Amino acid sequence: MYECPNCGSNLKFDIASQQMLCSYCSTTIDPYSIQSGHNAEESREYDVTIFTCSQCGAELLSEDTTAATFCSFCGSTAILDSRIGKGRRPVHIIPFSKTKEDCKASYAKMMRRAIFAPKELKDEENIEKFRGIYMPYWVYSFEKKEQITFRGSESRQKGDYLITKHYDIVSDVDAAYEGISYDAAASFSDDLSGAISPYDMKSGKPFAPSYLSGFYADISDVDSSVYEQEAGDLAAEDCFSKLANDSVCSRYHVKDQKNAYSLKNALRPECTAAESAMFPVWFLSYRKGDRVAYAVVNGQTGKAAADLPVDRRKYVIGSLLLAIPLFLILNLRFTIRPNIALILSALLAFVCALISFSQMSRIREKETRENDRGYVYSKQKNIRRANKNGADDSWVNYAETGQRKPSKKSGNSITISQIMIGVFVAVMFVIGMPLIIVFLASNGANAAVLTVVFLLLFAVFTRITSSNGSPKSICIGSLKESLPVLAKPVAAILLAIVIIIWNPVSDLYYYGGAVISMGAVIWTLMDIIGRYNMLTTRKLPQFNRRGGDENA
Repeated sequence: MYECPNCGSNLKFDIASQQMLCSYCSTTIDPYSIQSGHNAEESREYDVTIFTCSQCGAELLSEDTTAATFCSFCGSTAILDSRIGKGRRPVHIIPFSKTKEDCKASYAKMMRRAIFAPKELKDEENIEKFRGIYMPYWVYSFEKKEQITFRGSESRQKGDYLITKHYDIVSDVDAAYEGISYDAAASFSDDLSGAISPYDMKSGKPFAPSYLSGFYADISDVDSSVYEQEAGDLAAEDCFSKLANDSVCSRYHVKDQKNAYSLKNALRPECTAAESAMFPVWFLSYRKGDRVAYAVVNGQTGKAAADLPVDRRKYVIGSLLLAIPLFLILNLRFTIRPNIALILSALLAFVCALISFSQMSRIREKETRENDRGYVYSKQKNIRRANKNGADDSWVNYAETGQRKPSKKSGNSITISQIMIGVFVAVMFVIGMPLIIVFLASNGANAAVLTVVFLLLFAVFTRITSSNGSPKSICIGSLKESLPVLAKPVAAILLAIVIIIWNPVSDLYYYGGAVISMGAVIWTLMDIIGRYNMLTTRKLPQFNRRGGDENA
């Protein structure tokens, strides 16, 4: 707590004035004038109040000792315990420049386009729960100042010959990049931090703890080396783009694939600094059951992003309002025969099956967060720490895939999925193909459509039982997850196939099959919405972490 020199009340950082403000007597003070001797040269740490959520374990730092009643990470409304601790001192800070009212306006503008979002996300009481949090970031600087040599070529036509001359091009490069930033908290997913980037480091200031008064700050637990290569690639790509578009380089086709590879390698910059910083984020969580959705707003630019689940009731009502008039209009202009109605319903079921399986793959990827480098690093570090304490090592280096470590006995043995594929292929070609040929000869157009559906089912089955890119992995778990999801649309397709092969005289069988298939499609669509909501929400966080780079 920072005391006002006039009245002794609590001073907090005021976004509008960018000064420390006393809400009681309106005194304003420069943030750097109340550091009480804590500057970057004197100490690498500073005293903070640590709020620890009793439910998810999130630790939020604050220079403000006001009790908190809301955890931004899990949405818990339990009162947070507090304790005094030491925080690693960042080098830079970008102060909040967007007020809470600005944040709410940006969020409301985004939510106007989310017509199927749950009403709770638009509820004023929920929006009031936005909290200002300083998130930890790594800010990288790169430099390239040297003479480089790279390949170029020039071609010309002479008669029937294309003559190409190759050159070694020598160029002096003087390039510097500063302010390339990546979040340094495993709790802050890369997709959310990327959605509200970039931040402008020109507005950055030397860190002072007083800027945190009235806000919270998350803890850094990701090493600076995690994003260094990615940041270097970004700098090299920009440098390549500028040099390749130069008039001389354009003449020698530097952008050609072989030449481009040579130039990009030559332009690889050197990382001159990786400095810790705190950037402002307005943070909101929406919790339903054991899932949580986040909304974030850039505290500097006002750019908003959010996880937006779909309200099934709103979706069904909206679909009916659109489907009924479309059905009446189409019914006036087109007449659909019973067999065509059945085939169309089967094709819709097939499309639903494809969407469902695609969702299952994306859900698996998102739940394991295999593409979130910061999270993977943090989890592997915890695994290694547990390993040193004698814990089971069967998960080491498999944190990013969510798969159990294969046993040493597996070797190059054939997987369960490969056996299933082999059996299916044998049945299809040894038994199925002769039947299909006979059926094609006697049933014409319907048989052609049926054959296409059959082959598409084969493609889906092959994709389901594939080994996720690893020839040694066993995907029986993935198959168990996928089969209940795909059972309804596959049953609808098989029903359509049986009716078409049977070819009954009465149209009632076709219409009945079409109605049942469409019922399966609607049921599957509800499942698709449920899995979409899984994709747009996250598992409740469970924090078990220690600091990242010890030199931060």
